[in-house]
Amino acid sequence: MMKAPSSLQDLRKNLYIKAKAEPTWRFWGLYVHVCKMETLQEAYAMAKQNDGAPGSDGVTFEAIEESGVESFLEQIRNELITNTVTKIWVRD
Repeated sequence: MMKAPSSLQDLRKNLYIKAKAEPTWRFWGLYVHVCKMETLQEAYAMAKQNDGAPGSDGVTFEAIEESGVESFLEQIRNELITNTVTKIWVRD
């Protein structure tokens, strides 16, 4: 299992402690953490390490790495922030 960067580990730990201490608490500010490049980079690394399959768009890790992981993650981040989808892939 991969070990996440300490800042993500701290975030997970703090969320866990808060959720256990106050089960009715609503975590309204989580989306901002999902949109961080550090989080997206870690998610990408974990999916790749777990031999993740291509998504509904059919894009493989190899294809992403050929065109650049950072630009791919930046595009995802921008789509998350603006709530848009720039590409729709249809698999033949």
